[in-house]
Amino acid sequence: MENALITIRKATIKDLKSIQDLNLLLFKKEYAEYDKLLDLDWTFGKAGTEIFAKCIVEEEKCAFVAEHNKKVIGYLTGSSTPKTKYSYRKINKYGEINSMFVEEKYRNKDIGSKLVKEFFDWCKLQKVDKIKVEATALNTKAIEFYKNSGFKEYTIWLEK
Repeated sequence: MENALITIRKATIKDLKSIQDLNLLLFKKEYAEYDKLLDLDWTFGKAGTEIFAKCIVEEEKCAFVAEHNKKVIGYLTGSSTPKTKYSYRKINKYGEINSMFVEEKYRNKDIGSKLVKEFFDWCKLQKVDKIKVEATALNTKAIEFYKNSGFKEYTIWLEK
């Protein structure tokens, strides 16, 4: 597989099912390895379908896909959120990677990095002040990937 055959582009509504297919793979992996509370019916349910469609069409949200020979093999969805009146931090707008997944056989080929770079470029256009991403604490590979992409530990969520 040559990297020249990999393209990163903004998703269109025609990519919705491909994004959902990949998100379901992400959920199944996370469920099996880290989080038994994930709802495996969510992705293709009403809420999942609506959220992914909004990422594709709404201005304050985004969706990018990675293609190899016209087949979607990875995706990233994200959003920008303005500061609320209750915010205690001096940040006007947050960017957040909401979901990202690259098929296993395409990993370690800079595809995830290219998707994240597209998101960073989108955040600049949105005038985002701070970008965040959430990863399951036990998913050390994802955490290492995000650290290599420039993210740093800032806040830690604890659950019981």
